[in-house]
Amino acid sequence: MGTRTTLAGGGNEPPGKSFMEREAAVLAGERLLRTREEAARLREEAAVVREAALRTREEAARARTGRNASVESRLREANERLVVATVNSQNLTEVAEQSAARMSYMAEHDFLTGLPNRSLLTDRLTQSIALAQRHSKKVALMFMDLDHFKHINDTLGHAVGDQLLQSVAKRLQACVRGSDTVSRQGGDEFVVLLTEVEQAQDAALTAEKLIESMVEPHHIDGHRLLTTLSVGICLYPDDGKDAEAVVKNADTAMYHAKKNGRNNYQRFTSDMNARAVKRQSVEDALGHALDRQEFVLHYQPKVNIKSGAITGAEALLRWQRANHPLVFPTEFVRIAEDCGLILPIGKWVLRESCRQMAAWLKDGLDIGQISVNVSAVEFHDQNFLGDVHAILNDTGLNPRHLELELTESVLIRNAEPATAALHALRSLGVQIAIDDFGTGYSSLSYLRRFPINTLKVDQSFVRDSDCEAGEAIISAIIAMGESLKLKVVAEGVETLQQLTVLESRRCPEGQGFLFSRPVAAEAFAALAATGVLTAH
Repeated sequence: MGTRTTLAGGGNEPPGKSFMEREAAVLAGERLLRTREEAARLREEAAVVREAALRTREEAARARTGRNASVESRLREANERLVVATVNSQNLTEVAEQSAARMSYMAEHDFLTGLPNRSLLTDRLTQSIALAQRHSKKVALMFMDLDHFKHINDTLGHAVGDQLLQSVAKRLQACVRGSDTVSRQGGDEFVVLLTEVEQAQDAALTAEKLIESMVEPHHIDGHRLLTTLSVGICLYPDDGKDAEAVVKNADTAMYHAKKNGRNNYQRFTSDMNARAVKRQSVEDALGHALDRQEFVLHYQPKVNIKSGAITGAEALLRWQRANHPLVFPTEFVRIAEDCGLILPIGKWVLRESCRQMAAWLKDGLDIGQISVNVSAVEFHDQNFLGDVHAILNDTGLNPRHLELELTESVLIRNAEPATAALHALRSLGVQIAIDDFGTGYSSLSYLRRFPINTLKVDQSFVRDSDCEAGEAIISAIIAMGESLKLKVVAEGVETLQQLTVLESRRCPEGQGFLFSRPVAAEAFAALAATGVLTAH
């Protein structure tokens, strides 16, 4: 309004302007003012809008920044998980590949020795035969078995046995070429595959080398272990026309090496098959002999050489198969040992001997003692002492009437456990005799250490008693027995000349065909009833 008054009444308007012009100018000024005010208001509103827009943009920016950070965070986490998953996947792949490789190796190798197993050997044998055909060469397969390995397991435990197998495996590998294969078939059986052999003699030389590698003792867990090999050799194409035949024939040859005294090698020959068939037949029949009650015992008297009085009897096993002649132990005992039947058979022999002795005593026939041969497998069996005790209780036989006969080799092989077992038997009252004395590891030290009652002079010395050396050996054994207060029995007395030598050397007792052959229980009772046997 102040502005308007100034404009209306002032004396500063230009001269010559009319009232209307002045009024129009005033109105125009007012409109300009309002326009400026509106413009100022609009600018203020625009500023507010801009501020709001700025705040909105800032908030939007902050929101976008937050969202981006969240997205980036999630993205980083996802990337990290992806990296971890990738690494884990790679690790799992490697582990799977390693496991697959390990499983493949285990499927083809023996877990104890690391040697190729039966499966891998078969593959290599098949490949070797194919190459031999192509190059006109030979292939040699050698089956081998550790002699008497079971005794080590039974007496020293499987841990020592396993270490021995590992030691044997290393020695065998050292004897062959890198292109050859040493395989473990299981247990104490090993196989050597010789590829591209020129002639049979090459295989024989390798077999000799393998056997020689076992000469040095294995020092295992404080034990000094000696072992030998029985080796069977089969050559392709000479002895077998395919892999299956080569394996079978090498195995057959190995059994013949065992039959020929062990610690040797035998090459397969065609006539071995016939003997293998016979052996299998015997093994099958043995499996049923106990159930069919085909075993019988014959008894051979032991005699006081001076008086002729019966001092005891030795129980001897016989096998009476239906429609077969009487079979002697030499024809089946080794087979029984190989197929694991010797333990039940030996237990039957011991029980039947004790039962028969108890029956004779009940009938008033006291012959002193019944002697029973005990094999190494039986003696070293962990149940042997318990079985002896149980059988004595079951049959009611006084232990002083039982004498167990063991060979020197049975006792010496594992002297400490053997000594403990012998003392346990003696504590029961059982008598102990050393059979075939002089043919094994005769030693005064072990005779003093072992609780022994009787020495049985081996019949080979008795047969040679007509010569100076044989007579000297018999004299030495008798003197040894006297000095140690042991009873001495000469085995295999068959001639009057032998008896004369034994009498001159003051041998206390004798046993042999000169006095009586082994006879059935009834016939022996009739002999014993006479009280005295005379040489005939």
